[in-house]
Amino acid sequence: VARSNLDRELGRLREIGATADGAVGDPNPMVAIEKAVEEQQFDEIILSTLPPGISRWLALDLPHRVRRKINLPLTVVTASE
Repeated sequence: VARSNLDRELGRLREIGATADGAVGDPNPMVAIEKAVEEQQFDEIILSTLPPGISRWLALDLPHRVRRKINLPLTVVTASE
């Protein structure tokens, strides 16, 4: 399901002229972020979450954990309710 969703969204981004790439990572977001940062070079991490109360990532304090462990700028984008 994750691979299918990723492929669909990458296709949509490319259709509008964006250069886009993606990968299906570990289901644990912290593990996935750490692995991605080990394998590639990034300028920034953009973490997109659901709103507080719904977001499992916010409940796990993921933004704080990423800031503490990964030495890259982090932008958190939270969806509106």
